Amino acid sequence: MEETYVRCLMVETGEEATVLRLLKAMDLGRGIYPQRVRIRKIRGVWRKDHIRLLPGYVFLFQNEDIPVRYVQRVEHVLKVLRYDREPEGYLHGPDLEFAQMVRELDGKMDILGAVDEEGFIRVTDSLLKKLHGEVLSVDKGKRQVRIRVNLVGQTRIIQMNYQLLDDEGKPLDPVTEMLDDEQDEWLTAWTPDFADDLAERLDEESESIAPEGYWEGLDDRPKTEGETDS
Repeated sequence: MEETYVRCLMVETGEEATVLRLLKAMDLGRGIYPQRVRIRKIRGVWRKDHIRLLPGYVFLFQNEDIPVRYVQRVEHVLKVLRYDREPEGYLHGPDLEFAQMVRELDGKMDILGAVDEEGFIRVTDSLLKKLHGEVLSVDKGKRQVRIRVNLVGQTRIIQMNYQLLDDEGKPLDPVTEMLDDEQDEWLTAWTPDFADDLAERLDEESESIAPEGYWEGLDDRPKTEGETDS
């Protein structure tokens, strides 16, 4: 089921997965932070892992209209990105399309497909169009492109890897799957199941993930299942 309300949160860099856990445990919605596949040539073989695409940003998907102040009070959340005339911070237009694409991909964006046209690298992958991105430069040695995208009224430069395809659309240099153990497991091993399992374990250790006084004075807070107004 697709959530109706979508926001973009700016969070402390490196705490993206922690924010996902807190949002879920506090029944504030489902968070996803976009990741990209990174490829590197190690001992002559192209290998890949996952790293953050937009460090410090989390998309929040909600089934109900929850006041923005609850989200702003979550630990590690710096602010909710908002338009000038949208105080609650709900996304619309190209920003909403971007967030929906992130959700459809479960947050993970694969290597871009590209072709070599007599030395000119042209990205042919449909993902570039979905990103509403513009290629600014190409690093052939690292198989990497710099892309300009717009999100909530701001221009951001992201880097993504590409792989060259033959006339049949098959990779010219196959990439071998690899998990980079030098990275924090939060950033490389995150999957929806991983986040769910971790949240359940942490919930068993604590009666409430919300800090003391979180709901104090907020009578219209989200109600948990089975809860009624006093």
